[in-house]
Amino acid sequence: MPAEIILQTLVRGGTTVFYLALILIPVMLLIEYAGHFRLLEKVSVFFGWLPRAFDMSPQAAFPLIVGMVIGVFYGAAVIIEYANRGIISRRDMKLCGVYLAINHSIFEDNLLFVSMGANIFIIFPLRFLMAFIITRVFAAWLDHSEARRAAA
Repeated sequence: MPAEIILQTLVRGGTTVFYLALILIPVMLLIEYAGHFRLLEKVSVFFGWLPRAFDMSPQAAFPLIVGMVIGVFYGAAVIIEYANRGIISRRDMKLCGVYLAINHSIFEDNLLFVSMGANIFIIFPLRFLMAFIITRVFAAWLDHSEARRAAA
């Protein structure tokens, strides 16, 4: 009996790892392809409305899109690099962080959720909407607290 349980566990674990690899390997290849051909920079022009919705600078579009497409770690590295160079402000950096904490790696994470049985048509728009609303509220709070500080 214990050997049967161990065998079932190994088979289920192996199947899960196989499905994860089936999703992650193509995503990793696409990321390399996108980096080589600078596709993210082209896509960030298309998604320029997103940082404008949070009253962020246009320069914040690229780190925001990188974090959304590739993931929070790579996005954070781009945000830090942009901040060190003085390309984006502290406010932009904070807003990018809030947004990406909720809605990062939209392809990889959502595909992983789907492989575990989640509905992509619920998860994808819900993550985007929640990230948008929470970041917009945080942006308003930052503006309000900055105005209070300036008035004092």
